[in-house]
Amino acid sequence: MGKLLLFLSFGILLFVSVSAALFPQNLMFLFASTSSTYQNVREVLAFVLIMQLVTRPPRHAWIRVLSGSIALAAVIWTIDATYTGQMLPLDSLAFLGASIAIGVTALERRVITPTTWLAGNKALA
Repeated sequence: MGKLLLFLSFGILLFVSVSAALFPQNLMFLFASTSSTYQNVREVLAFVLIMQLVTRPPRHAWIRVLSGSIALAAVIWTIDATYTGQMLPLDSLAFLGASIAIGVTALERRVITPTTWLAGNKALA
């Protein structure tokens, strides 16, 4: 479930980034900004998502702190810019989805697999 959320968020960011750059006149992408600032933010969030996808849990504490800080900053900026009308809706949804996915993986403390769950209940004795 954790990797699926990261993968889907990465796919949405990649889709919005590439499509907004290649087809800015398309009706759907009038709701996404083509400015370089938004493209850079999409690239940073995509890099953090790839970093989360490549590393195996439990991740190092510094990776989790860095990822959580980026996710928190992106959420605060997205909510503020959306509220003031500076960010378009498709960008808001893409940034919020990616930030939530990064934040969820940054908050993990340990890996829970069926094997450790069964071992905790003494079923694997």
